[in-house]
Amino acid sequence: MGTFNKCSATWIVLLTTILFILYNYNREIPKTITPIPPKLWYKTGPKGLNDQSESWLRECLHKNPFHDTQILTDETGDEYVSLHYAHRPDIVYTYLGLQIPILKADFLRYLLLFAEGGVWSDLDVSCEVPIAEYVSREFRGADVGLVVGWEFDVGWGDNFIRQFASWTIMARAGCVHLGVVIDEIVAAVRAMALMWGVGVEGLTIDMVGDIIDLTGPRRLTGGVLRSLETIRNEPVDMQSISSLMEPVLVEDVLILPGFAFAASSNNYVNGSGVALVTHHYAGSWKNHRGGEM
Repeated sequence: MGTFNKCSATWIVLLTTILFILYNYNREIPKTITPIPPKLWYKTGPKGLNDQSESWLRECLHKNPFHDTQILTDETGDEYVSLHYAHRPDIVYTYLGLQIPILKADFLRYLLLFAEGGVWSDLDVSCEVPIAEYVSREFRGADVGLVVGWEFDVGWGDNFIRQFASWTIMARAGCVHLGVVIDEIVAAVRAMALMWGVGVEGLTIDMVGDIIDLTGPRRLTGGVLRSLETIRNEPVDMQSISSLMEPVLVEDVLILPGFAFAASSNNYVNGSGVALVTHHYAGSWKNHRGGEM
């Protein structure tokens, strides 16, 4: 009788252990959310900061005292890409080869954010609120890996191309959507150089077509949407992310209404929400060189 009780107890322990293991094996393991780091990225041109851009920058730093701020130059930008993308010689070759400043500036923002994450800001952008408020309260516990805002969304009629603003982008390191944008830029630049029969360094602004499409906002928008379509294995429902009055989360991409990053580029008949930044359209790249002179 004692042996029977001992064996029974052993089997009960074994069965309980097995059931416990199976139960926990089948449970969904909570996903660890990697936050967007408190980093703020800028890049100056050959002339450095003017009084106005320095004022806007200081205002942003004042509103975000706990952000690690990095201000790169042409030289330190080259060094950064060479160091952090040494494992991707195609990226290094393409970036260093580009001689058109705006193409490099566009490309650099994606490379910085993919490598380390944080917030990219153009120098002609002023901060209206702290960066912590870019992600609204209802999404602060969500898995947000990329934050973008519409540049053109409301008040343009029906026949226009929507695009994300690229003067302010927020992302975590390794954002897969920015990885797609980066790979597409490398492929597009190399294809363009091949078409013209020159090296990347031989491309001029007259050869590259519309910068917005090659490295700018439309490249960003298209790359992100194509990345989402690949992940979801279906087209993104544009109606669900257009004419926004509230942020929308698609997978890990938080899409903000036009008034968030581009209030002056959208026309809201019945009013809008709070502008997070203001873009002042300095346009230093709009010349025959495609960059500051």
